[in-house]
Amino acid sequence: MKISRGFALATLMTLAASPVFAFNLNDAANAVSAATGGNQKTTAAPEAAGLLNTVGTQLNVTPEQAIGGTGALLGLAKNNLSSADYSQMTQAVPGLDLLSGAGALGSLGGLLGGSGNSAATNALGNVKSMADVNSAFTALGMDSGLVGQFAPLILQYLGQQGASGSALQSLGSLWNVGS
Repeated sequence: MKISRGFALATLMTLAASPVFAFNLNDAANAVSAATGGNQKTTAAPEAAGLLNTVGTQLNVTPEQAIGGTGALLGLAKNNLSSADYSQMTQAVPGLDLLSGAGALGSLGGLLGGSGNSAATNALGNVKSMADVNSAFTALGMDSGLVGQFAPLILQYLGQQGASGSALQSLGSLWNVGS
């Protein structure tokens, strides 16, 4: 049975947003992986969930904020980095593309209780600048100052997963942080 990537991401995000859980997106990733028969190329959830778990745990933010904040920064990367740099990062962390696409971010807006016109959906839909990232953080109930804490954690995680130095340098420049 083949399950779509969108469904797998929606399942991951629904499990992550459940009010009756301890913040552990790895459990959600395992559930998604089990639901897809362990086909990591379809879900790629464990690696992406590891990133979200790192961000959520170290910054003490909600799962929705971890997904949205990470997604906003990755959306900026997807829209601004060279295709070679972005591709290298998605190869280092399978599932990264699930967090950075406008469709995934739009699904998060719906998960947060927003409609197509909600501030969260609009802010998370198409991130093209740091101002858009700051707007997304605000829409998620976070101070835009947290961007400076999210970015280094994401860079560190990507580096630990084997992302190339040139991709990390490009990303650090885009996010205004050192790699």
